[in-house]
Amino acid sequence: SDKYFETHSSKAFTSDHTLSKLNTPKLDQDQLAALLKSVNPGHQNSIKLLNDENTSLFRRWLFTLREGYSILLYGLGSKRNLLNTFHREYLRYQPVLVVNGYFPGLTLKEILDSLIDLLHMKDAPTQTNEIIDAVSLHLENSSSRRTFIIIHNLDGSMLRNDKSQAVLSQLAKIPKLHLLASVDHINCPLLWDQSKLSNYNFAWEDASSFLPYTEETSFESSIMVQRSGSLALAALKNVFQSLTTNSRNIFKLLLKYQLENNTKNMDAGMQFSELYRSCRDSFIVSSDLALRTQLTEFIDHQLVKWRKDSDHLIIPIESGVLKQFQREINEDEE
Repeated sequence: SDKYFETHSSKAFTSDHTLSKLNTPKLDQDQLAALLKSVNPGHQNSIKLLNDENTSLFRRWLFTLREGYSILLYGLGSKRNLLNTFHREYLRYQPVLVVNGYFPGLTLKEILDSLIDLLHMKDAPTQTNEIIDAVSLHLENSSSRRTFIIIHNLDGSMLRNDKSQAVLSQLAKIPKLHLLASVDHINCPLLWDQSKLSNYNFAWEDASSFLPYTEETSFESSIMVQRSGSLALAALKNVFQSLTTNSRNIFKLLLKYQLENNTKNMDAGMQFSELYRSCRDSFIVSSDLALRTQLTEFIDHQLVKWRKDSDHLIIPIESGVLKQFQREINEDEE
């Protein structure tokens, strides 16, 4: 027993080496992406064989969907490419709504609005329960085609609330509306009670791919990446691409002002009245209310925020990221 105390009497030595002591403690997003691409993933032949095995099940998946089941993919590795391949090869000529459940700014309203647009429903109601009933009635029409919803990460952070799962399960119950989804969290079954499980009517499919979660983690913070804004460049581009044309034009006006005036997070930002005047002169919006509605969408996506105790707007993202983003969208438009 004495030897035990003698052995543990001295202080344990721990290293004081930290990331902050490195010459380049943090990398930018492009550097990290380039380094990751240079790494040999290994087991490529085995991964390809596994992918071939998964894609060979596509006909069975389609049959399962037509029999009234929802397909739920689980297993280790990203299943995004697999679902996209199924979409491309078997649902190319069908109406399909693709939902990125891993997106941090995703809302249930956006999903329902997108579904209404996909079905070309006119005079659709605004209440959630009424929308579900309206979609069901619309699809009951014999001339309506089967419609599919693909959800990457049904257990995504913005879909883990009870209301979202309840609504999605009710949509999955509609006869001509078919759901394909993937999950990754080990505790995802805790999201569903017996009622939701009955509505979803899942057919569980092991779709392990052992592929990296590149897209799914593009919105996450990393201690290795220099990221002072709330969204990195890759995430910012994904959000921007999901916006309507008018919303993009409004954001570009705000972006241009912020870069030209070198507005930083702690500075005043662009005054709302000035933004409204610029938007009106460019025929982007016709009223103060319309602009505020668009700004609410930006705020939900964490693209823009109001400066405290003022009517000024700022984009809470590092100027270097914004400059690179502006260059890329300008190149895309040329």
